[in-house]
Amino acid sequence: MSPVAVDRALAAVLLAVGETEVWTTHDAGGHRILAALVAPILAAALAARRRYPLAAGIVGQTASVVQFAISHDVQIIATSVAWFCVLYGLTVWTSQRRFVIGAAYVLASNLFPAIAGYGKPNSVFPFGVVTLVVMLLIRRVLGDRERRLALAERERDVVAREAVVEERARIARELHDAIAHNVSMMVVQAGAERRTLADASPTREVLETVEHIGRAALTEMRRLVGMLRSEDDDLLTPQPGLRDLPTLISQVCEAGLPVDLEIDGDPRELPVGLELSAYRIVQEALTNALKHAGDAHATVRVAYGADSLELEIVDDGPGDAAAVAGGGHGLVGMRERVALYGGRFEAAQRASGGFSVRVLLPIR
Repeated sequence: MSPVAVDRALAAVLLAVGETEVWTTHDAGGHRILAALVAPILAAALAARRRYPLAAGIVGQTASVVQFAISHDVQIIATSVAWFCVLYGLTVWTSQRRFVIGAAYVLASNLFPAIAGYGKPNSVFPFGVVTLVVMLLIRRVLGDRERRLALAERERDVVAREAVVEERARIARELHDAIAHNVSMMVVQAGAERRTLADASPTREVLETVEHIGRAALTEMRRLVGMLRSEDDDLLTPQPGLRDLPTLISQVCEAGLPVDLEIDGDPRELPVGLELSAYRIVQEALTNALKHAGDAHATVRVAYGADSLELEIVDDGPGDAAAVAGGGHGLVGMRERVALYGGRFEAAQRASGGFSVRVLLPIR
């Protein structure tokens, strides 16, 4: 349930309780109608306190003061609770300038009954001062905490967006290298075949066109992806695939994490980009396990289906899953690679201990 829905539910409950108190209190006397009108006003202010904290605080304070000025001997617990909740919103969820305005109004309105002769100064003045002091203390303690939490949440959002952008750029660079390698081979083979044909052959002209278009495509790809490259990136470096998993697993084993590799189905050649993404997903999952699983054992399962590729990387370590999910860009990168192919990605702590990553990549 959202915070706004919680406020509305609380307002409804306090309104019902308040009205019940009004009409069942014996000493309410002729002030029942006034108290019955104040209760819905405070409930409405409570329901709107998150969106309009200053206005809700002023309305709620005014209603409470009017009720006290006319019937100060009638105490309705539900309206008092609603009044406190409204002032809490005014105290915590407003800017500094709006808080000063609201606090000044609360202090002045609390002192008004005594000044106007509706209350006893020796009780009204301390109440007004104490209310202001409590508001200042709450704002200092909880207001600063709320602002820090909001700032931390914004920083996490920014870091997550930066991680997504960085990972997409990395994926684009890697796919460029893989595709450029294959297009280069096509251009070379077309050029070699063209040179073996006679000058008058119609096929020679077609191959020459293929060669020309391929070279132009390579140039445009290099120009486009060049903007995404860092100075440390190598151009056209060979990209790994599923055939390189045994080498990767042996490296992870040497680093201290025993890993078993299971292959289900008949291995076959898959699209270059999909194989690269599958390799990177396994690499990221094993890296996370190596960092966070502790003393553990991992298993990598690769299943070749008729129209899909399934990956499962699990470990049985005692490591904290929250550290994996919250730190680094590993899970962000895996999600982006799976989303690129419209697949399904699941990462969660196992009930029996450890962490699991499951991926389904459709093959089209």
